[in-house]
Amino acid sequence: MPDTSSPVAPGLSPLALPPRAPEPARAGFPWIASSAPVAGALLIWAVTGSTFALLFAVLGPLVAVASMLDSRRQAVRERRRGAADRERALARLEDEIALRHDLEREAAWRDAPGARRIIEQHVPAWRERAPGRVVLGAAGVPSRVRVEGVPGDERDADLLRRAARLLDAPVTADVSDGLGFVGPRALALAAARAAVVQCAHAVAPDALAIDGPSSPEWRWLAALPHSAASAPARLLVTEGAGAPAAGGRARGARPHVIAVGTGTADLPPGLGTVVDLRHRGSAVVGGRPPVEIVPELMSSAEAGTWAERAAAVARRAGLGRTERLPIRVELTELGTVDADPSDRSSLRVPVGAGDGVPLALDLAAGPHALVAGTSGSGKSEFLVCWIASLAAAHAPDRVAFLLVDFKGGAAFDPVAALPHVTGVVTDLAEGEAGRAVASMRAELRHREQVLAAAGARDIARLPSEVVLPRLVVVVDEFQAMVERFPDLGAVIADVAARGRSLGVHLVLASQRPNGVVRESVTANCGIRVSLRVLQRADSVAVVGTDEAASLDVSTPGRAIADPGDGRTVRFQSAIADEAAIRRARERHAGAAPPRRPWLDPLPATLGLDSIAEVLGTAPAAPGRVLLGVADDPDRQRRVAIEWDPRDDGPLAVLGMPGSGRTALLDAIAAQVADARGVDAVVRVEGTRSGVWDALDRAESAIAGGPGVPHLIVFDDVDGKFSGWPDEARFAAIAKLETVLRGARGAGSAVVVSASRPAGLGSGVRDGLTSTVLLRHPSRADLVHAGGDGSLWDPDGPAGSGQWRGLRAQFLAAPRPATMPVRPPARFEPAQHPLTVICSATPRADAAALTTACPEADVVLLGAGGDATDRAATALRGGTGPARNRFVIGDAESWAANWSLAGQARGRAAIVVHGGNAEYRALIRDPGPPPLLDDHRGQCWVILPEQSPVRRTWITPDDGIRA
Repeated sequence: MPDTSSPVAPGLSPLALPPRAPEPARAGFPWIASSAPVAGALLIWAVTGSTFALLFAVLGPLVAVASMLDSRRQAVRERRRGAADRERALARLEDEIALRHDLEREAAWRDAPGARRIIEQHVPAWRERAPGRVVLGAAGVPSRVRVEGVPGDERDADLLRRAARLLDAPVTADVSDGLGFVGPRALALAAARAAVVQCAHAVAPDALAIDGPSSPEWRWLAALPHSAASAPARLLVTEGAGAPAAGGRARGARPHVIAVGTGTADLPPGLGTVVDLRHRGSAVVGGRPPVEIVPELMSSAEAGTWAERAAAVARRAGLGRTERLPIRVELTELGTVDADPSDRSSLRVPVGAGDGVPLALDLAAGPHALVAGTSGSGKSEFLVCWIASLAAAHAPDRVAFLLVDFKGGAAFDPVAALPHVTGVVTDLAEGEAGRAVASMRAELRHREQVLAAAGARDIARLPSEVVLPRLVVVVDEFQAMVERFPDLGAVIADVAARGRSLGVHLVLASQRPNGVVRESVTANCGIRVSLRVLQRADSVAVVGTDEAASLDVSTPGRAIADPGDGRTVRFQSAIADEAAIRRARERHAGAAPPRRPWLDPLPATLGLDSIAEVLGTAPAAPGRVLLGVADDPDRQRRVAIEWDPRDDGPLAVLGMPGSGRTALLDAIAAQVADARGVDAVVRVEGTRSGVWDALDRAESAIAGGPGVPHLIVFDDVDGKFSGWPDEARFAAIAKLETVLRGARGAGSAVVVSASRPAGLGSGVRDGLTSTVLLRHPSRADLVHAGGDGSLWDPDGPAGSGQWRGLRAQFLAAPRPATMPVRPPARFEPAQHPLTVICSATPRADAAALTTACPEADVVLLGAGGDATDRAATALRGGTGPARNRFVIGDAESWAANWSLAGQARGRAAIVVHGGNAEYRALIRDPGPPPLLDDHRGQCWVILPEQSPVRRTWITPDDGIRA
């Protein structure tokens, strides 16, 4: 029978109704007080005879009436004050009753917690040795709160009735008498589950065995630890009338019974309490009289979660069911699956040992898997085992692997050599992320094309002669990849949605997948495996139960799996040792490797001797120059970068110092030199004078001169002119612009390199029609140069860059031996009878000339005296026997003697030893002279009717040699 009494007394003194305020006495009419003034007035009138004294007689009645009215007013005020005081006392009494009810209710629920509170407590109590009373629901029950006093009105009576009844209190029944639940099946099952959980919560697994039906609604009972055969008490859960009757309280004679039926006829006889479920908020407990309650209900998911939690606690305490899982399982112990080569519909292979039987997972039915496990839980070993088991069962033309490791790169080393493995990708650089996205999308397009060509809707329906293996993409530390490269998350979601029909399967492993893996991905991950995790939420997110958070840290490989049917299985992951992996490799030795969906990254260095091996094709055709190799992930291929000067025009190689510019220019020059000879290449390099002369020769050749070179190479073009005089710099840039404009028409190729395009000038930039982009210092610099900012890689090796929107690795060739720099011929003063010199240091140069030609006549212009006359005489032919005459002065002196300068032009050899100011003092040619490397050690010599030439200035020992 149900117990509706309050089980716990508050232990407080009784309460009392506040007394009602007494009614004030009714005041009478004051006859004496009112007649005394009348008698006095009459007496005064009789003595005095004054009629005025009779007026005092009126005061008596007035005072009497006023006194009576005042008394009545005071009575009303006292009555109101008493009523207010009682109202406050009643309010305090009601608050005290409510407080004592709360304490009483809390004590009752604490003593009989009920299913709702049990779920919130998480930890089983296990204080009893046998099932006792369970909470059926909540209802109003007699309260232990006592209020003394006689009610004075209906309100007092209502307060006493409310004080005597405790609302929302637990209604319990003794399980030993047998419990029955009838009504709509879903409600009856929910109420019975709540009762069973209360029994399992109260009694330890070694003291109570619980048996139940095998129907799906009672499958959660299997997770309870209460299955010890030697338990002294037994609880039998049944549906229908087939259960034994629960008679009396002979606990040892019969099992405790909890029965469920649609009506009382479906229940076994002899049940002590029957609960009739009407709807979620109402049930009637049979008895005299019947009690209406709000029933305790529990869903199957809630019961299953609590059962798994209780099982974990029992395992830690060493109670209840003992596991029959081994500590270590070798993959070879599980046997090998001999897959039918013609069957494309299954990838079922064993991966570990369950409770006495191997655990097999079928990734084809998954079609994807989610694996969780903290560091040290055996997650990587489980992935290796699964890969090895798949490789042993299926040939490379039926299953292939793409392994992505974001944990350092060593996780997949044991299986990297399997013929099924198409690639092992370790921590991606930032630039590799975009390549990975493009490669995976290209693989999906390729598979769609294969299926469309074969007329098949999915890979399982492909004809056996069509080679298209299922691709298993295994990602270790998935959360690290997605956090670093969010764009890959969208690609993974696309693969998860379309992978089943295309034969692409994901195995995503993470330490904490909760909140990292998108819902669109997890919705397609039918297979769930959780090794030990640190947070209960992570375990629940993966396998629907928090049991994985309580796995023993000393047993790596212990895991909870959902093979795809919604049921969790506890198992020990197998270990794929070296022998197992070797057998898998040898079993398919000689098989053709599968198509690679994700090519390895481009090599860090690329030479002329290795480019053919990287490309898999022969070098460039005649007339074209190989520049390097480009990665084309959209088409899953590598392509040769070729430069055709006739079609592509002059080539610019842009990149920061150390990016491989010079090595690429050397590789280009080496190819042309091998094909056409060393003389076909003109390198604009060396000293300033060497650069000037090379540019001058190239300009003359392009303009139609003899010996047009096939290739003109100009390295570091924006740095070569730094420090040059403005006139020479502008002239050199003009020469380069002329070369660029006329190269294609002259059949010559031009390649230049620079750090920044802005430093080239608009004319040079317009002349460069093709561009190689090497490493730049910043993404903004690369974009400004015309590159794709998404391909910027600050840590790329020398030679890495991009070509027309594709990531590329460019050639590098060893630096050719440089020819020794020959200084220009010496200025021989004795060879010229008359020499006019404009010098920045005329006195020192005059002394040097005197030393070099002791017999010469040296006139220092501007020295005072007759220097001007002597200079004029020397220019007219001289008067003395001297064989050589020199007139020397600075720019200012020649400007002051402009007539002498005019006489010298066309008559004398002109030597300029200085800079641009000295040159313009004597020379009227608007064109710039040849550039000097050293204005002190070199000079210009201009003979009549000839162009300026560069010469080495005389040194002190020249006179000795002369």
